[in-house]
Amino acid sequence: MRNPAVSGTFYPSRKQELEGLISECFAKEAGKPAPGGGPGLAAVVSPHAGYVYSGWVAAFAFREIARAFKSPPVFVIAGPNHTGIGSPVAMSRQDWQTPLGVAKNDSELGKAIKDNSRLIDFDESAHEFEHSVEVQIPFLQYVYGQAEIVPICMGRQDLAAARDLAEAVAKAKAELKREAVLIASSDFTHFESAESALARDAPAIEMLEKLDAEGFERARERKNASICGHGPITAAIHYARLAGCSKGELLKYANSGDVTGDYGQVVAYCSAAFRTG
Repeated sequence: MRNPAVSGTFYPSRKQELEGLISECFAKEAGKPAPGGGPGLAAVVSPHAGYVYSGWVAAFAFREIARAFKSPPVFVIAGPNHTGIGSPVAMSRQDWQTPLGVAKNDSELGKAIKDNSRLIDFDESAHEFEHSVEVQIPFLQYVYGQAEIVPICMGRQDLAAARDLAEAVAKAKAELKREAVLIASSDFTHFESAESALARDAPAIEMLEKLDAEGFERARERKNASICGHGPITAAIHYARLAGCSKGELLKYANSGDVTGDYGQVVAYCSAAFRTG
């Protein structure tokens, strides 16, 4: 069992308080998540800061998931490795505990993904103290009650690693006939003015909307945008293409200043969706 690393810091450790905060995140702008009936969905981008700062932006991504699936698919959650611990691309085989319960690991799908990858290792150490995957899970539990997950932590985030992950998920999904959504966990530009952050992030977001993985990475590098989960986002773009998506959609872009009132030094956040219908 993987126990929470950031419960009580990034989000509340008490179930009732956590459910209340997630409800507030949806209520602020995204609206209550309505179950099923919407277009298909291959992947989303969701931020991973403390819920008081970015939870209301993340709510847009989870609203899209709820619209697309009445019953939950398997969620392959890919986040960056902030700690530097563990394998370059590390998959967890454990179930994950949060204050809202236990998210079961789809170990069969995880093994199939690893078998189709040249880079992924099973490695729990990369996940032990990492928050980028963890903070996505309570939102899924809030929407569905229970959720099956495959957690992946990317220390290596180059284009080759992103393609490898996306193609491995697509092949494994087809082999097992699973419905699987890729959640790319990432914040956008860090610790600059809101104006500067937007100027750095906007060209990368434009490439995300065009489903241009290489263009996304070029724009990020050219503008020196500190998008910490660029590898997971690039994987989501490539996976979306493999799933037949024709474009990405920016759902919400905001920054910490929208909460704190301080726009002089912000962290920027983005939710995006890659629909199949």
